Amino acid sequence: MMDGNNKSRREFLVASGTVLGGSWLALHAGALLAAAEEARQRQRADADWTNLSPAEARELEAVADQIYPPDDTPGAAQIGAVRFMDAAFGGFMAGALSMVREGLGDLDQRSGPAGFASLEFERQTAVLKEVEDTPFFGTVHFLTLCGLFALPSYGGNLDSAGWNEIGYQPAYAWQPPFGYYDAQSAQGGDDASA
Repeated sequence: MMDGNNKSRREFLVASGTVLGGSWLALHAGALLAAAEEARQRQRADADWTNLSPAEARELEAVADQIYPPDDTPGAAQIGAVRFMDAAFGGFMAGALSMVREGLGDLDQRSGPAGFASLEFERQTAVLKEVEDTPFFGTVHFLTLCGLFALPSYGGNLDSAGWNEIGYQPAYAWQPPFGYYDAQSAQGGDDASA
C-alpha cells in the first residue's frame, strides 16, 4: 500500500515492477501466457467466473482497485486484472487459491457485516494496510500487476490501458540508438570517463 502524497502512481509502478523478478517470469512465462489467453477470451465474452465466485471476484476487484485505483484512467478491475487472476487460479496459481480465499475471509471479518467491497475507498485502504505484509496481499498485488501489464491480446491490460499509463509503446523491433549511451557510442563518444 502506498500513500498518494508520498509517491506518484508511476513511481509506485516502477518500484513494484522490480519486485516481480525476471527469473520467476522466465520460468513461468508459458503459464502466464496461458492464463492471460483464457482471461482474454472470458472477458470478451463477459463469461461467468471459472475459479472464483461472483462474490470473491467482487472482493478482489475492490482490492485490485486499491492497488491500482481508478482516477482519470481505468482502475485494475476495469482493465481486467481480476479476469486474469481467475484464469491464473485455474492454472499456475491454483495452489494459492485457498490462501487467497482465506485472505478474503479475513478482509471481510476486518470490514464488518457489509464486507470489504462495500466499504468506502479510504476505509478499504485502512483495512488493507493491516494486511499488507501477508502472503495474501503479496499474491494479489503480484497478480494485479500481471493482469495490468500482460499483452492485451492475452487478457488484462484491456485496450492497452496499463501500458498507456506507464508510457510503454509496444513494438516488435527497435532501431538504435536505444538510449543515451547507445547514442553517445554512435556519435563516437565511447569514452565514459570523458
